[in-house]
Amino acid sequence: MTKLKTLLIVLIITAQVQAQVISTFNADRDGWTALDHQGGPNPTYQSSNGNPGGFIQVIDGVAGTATYFNAPAKFLGNQSGSLGSFLRFDLQVSVTANSSTAGVRLIGNNLTLVKLLPALPVVAPSWSTYAIKLNTSEGWRVSSTTGPIATDSQIKLVLSDLTGLAINGEYSTAALDGGGLDNVILENVLPELSFYNGISANGDSKNQKFVIENIDVRPDTKENRVTIFNRWGSIVFEIDNYNNDDKVFVGLNKDGKELPTGTYFYRVDFDNFESKTGYLYLKR
Repeated sequence: MTKLKTLLIVLIITAQVQAQVISTFNADRDGWTALDHQGGPNPTYQSSNGNPGGFIQVIDGVAGTATYFNAPAKFLGNQSGSLGSFLRFDLQVSVTANSSTAGVRLIGNNLTLVKLLPALPVVAPSWSTYAIKLNTSEGWRVSSTTGPIATDSQIKLVLSDLTGLAINGEYSTAALDGGGLDNVILENVLPELSFYNGISANGDSKNQKFVIENIDVRPDTKENRVTIFNRWGSIVFEIDNYNNDDKVFVGLNKDGKELPTGTYFYRVDFDNFESKTGYLYLKR
């Protein structure tokens, strides 16, 4: 058998994970607030007659056509993975809708994107269900419903640091009208978690470390523990919060000594994600 002169690097890729940020309002208003022309008040929680279960409701205190439900912190921040996914929600109004105002507002990085609903919501106790896509196919506009069409780069910029997500609950010029909101879902496709299962620790600056791509990017995998075993099942390396940088396996054991060429096995445990196992080949 000829001597192995090159190291084959195998890339193991997990399937993309569809994550969701959800408010079902089955227990309370889940941190949602509201804003009308007077600055409030917060929505009230209704424990029944939702779609199904509970929902939140707001009644406008003045004549006008904008009373927005404002999302809590869990919907905000870096939501770049939502580009091309859907914002889903259910709406109802207390009186017949007669004015088409912006249904959704996204705010981030000094930009405001707005979107008209494809159809006005129905009167309670019925519900209208919406799925608004977060890309240019949906016709998002900048600043106002008559502003320029938003580009994908602008939508991505807003989603990368989302500071406001608001859903309009009022579509009538009458006073003391309002609406209900239920089942808000912000879909988020997380980047793939990938394992490179070969290390060539020979000083040539290529494949010098065990790379777990995106482990330090995804919110559900940042908190982790990586354990490396030899073929006899003994732990040779272990570290918390692996990040491919200063917390990384480079072919050294727990005491910083070089491990010999051979096949090793890894287990990666997460607080918020299923454990991953596999093998890696270390070549000197």
